[in-house]
Amino acid sequence: MFLDNIPKRIRINYEKSFPLFLKGGDIAILLIHGYTGTPHDMYYLGQRLNEAGFTVSIPRLPGHGTNSIDFLNSNWKDWLRRVLDSYIELKTKYRKVYVSGLSMGGVLTLLLAAQFNPEKIALAAPALEATDWRLKLTPIMKIFVKRLKKNKKFEYEEEGLNKLAREYWDYDWPSKAADLYKLQRLAKKRLSKIKSDTLIIVSKKDKTVPLEVADIIKNNISSHVIKTVILEKSPHVVVNDIEKEKVADEIIKFFQENTL
Repeated sequence: MFLDNIPKRIRINYEKSFPLFLKGGDIAILLIHGYTGTPHDMYYLGQRLNEAGFTVSIPRLPGHGTNSIDFLNSNWKDWLRRVLDSYIELKTKYRKVYVSGLSMGGVLTLLLAAQFNPEKIALAAPALEATDWRLKLTPIMKIFVKRLKKNKKFEYEEEGLNKLAREYWDYDWPSKAADLYKLQRLAKKRLSKIKSDTLIIVSKKDKTVPLEVADIIKNNISSHVIKTVILEKSPHVVVNDIEKEKVADEIIKFFQENTL
């Protein structure tokens, strides 16, 4: 039964994993974090957007920011449904809703845009492709193994982040990576349905998502306005790393352009 798979003592593992809502003007921005990430990854961008006058909503995807058992019992449908519901709720209350997603959040943004075509979307390191070739094997791998211990351990100054590392980042998750792969395939099939003005941000130093994703998106969506920003220094989490100020500046400028 579904409820039997939900840990009874579940709790959010780190205070910065909480969803964030920042009240602003009558245009709302939905920000979507990535695979094994948390809303914290989007906090800086959200605060900058709010300072620029936008209302900002950063939901927490199911199974993220809690624990590994909870993560294993979530799936791509849960993640996509949370994003769609969040958009519907904002669209009901605000004059316009723009959407921005990081990594898998970018893939979820593409799927949302294919269905609802918001006026503008911004994709930050969108994981429509991955540099790790094993991702394509995960639909088979997941039958045999739930998780694989990584050789590298993650250590942080904040104990909350270390808790998240022990639950998520110290392992590979074949069954959940298969869910990400499913989202990638669904998004690719629906790219031609997207008409939203689109900003694509990728980085030369991103070891997770290749630069070619920008061309794949540009060449397959039906949008009339497509802008690309290529970063020089950022690793994968471009919205919260060495060039986060530039990323925020570009997204704010894009969302403010020709907005009435």
